[in-house]
Amino acid sequence: MKIDFSNKTVIVTGGIRGIGAAIVELFQECNAQIIATGTNTSELESLNQESKGKKTDYIHLDFTSNESIQKFLGHIDKRDRIDVLINNAGVNKIDSIKDIAEDDWDWINNVNLRGPFLLTRTVSKIMQNQGYGRMVNIASIFGVVSKAKRAAYSTTKWGLVGFTKAVALDLAPHNILVNAVSPGFVDTELTRGILGEKEIEKLVDTIPQKRLADAGEIAKTVVFLTSHHNTYITGQNIIVDGGFSSA
Repeated sequence: MKIDFSNKTVIVTGGIRGIGAAIVELFQECNAQIIATGTNTSELESLNQESKGKKTDYIHLDFTSNESIQKFLGHIDKRDRIDVLINNAGVNKIDSIKDIAEDDWDWINNVNLRGPFLLTRTVSKIMQNQGYGRMVNIASIFGVVSKAKRAAYSTTKWGLVGFTKAVALDLAPHNILVNAVSPGFVDTELTRGILGEKEIEKLVDTIPQKRLADAGEIAKTVVFLTSHHNTYITGQNIIVDGGFSSA
């Protein structure tokens, strides 16, 4: 099954590491013109140097800064066409409900939920004008099930799934399909850094497939949902967790 994004423009937020980087890499293989965002200026500059010839622009976007948001939205408004939007940027801080600081609550909500809302609102207008679009919001299994000390994170991911379903209904008449992808535990540098090898071994025992997901597996799901092969799936939350949430 061939997937080709030639002459299509794709936005991927949080596209410099982990799942976001895997999504960007797969879209590159599919010949897309990509706008990938991140918050580390020096890292963005380095990636722009490395990506010459790959039709990928790395642009600063910090959802905690209104100035950064408005600058990015202004850049998007100048585009003739946006075919695909991937709302992938996300943050997390593990705390019991009694210990969550208001600043942390606001930070997580600004990045995980308010950011996708602002970007979706702008991009949806462009997509409606062109009569075509595909959007995927990267949620989480913690928007389906939860765990202690995940109140802030789960709130945003549950909200992102609800947002996906409502926006899908708004945009369906305009040939715009909107879905969520909820990854389970993914083998990334961040995951290994936070959990360590012993905790990962314990975690793997709770996953029916007995392994973490590869970031590329999440990327393949995202790319399919935004490709020409998907013509009728919308308003859905696709869970990619090796069976964890069904066990």
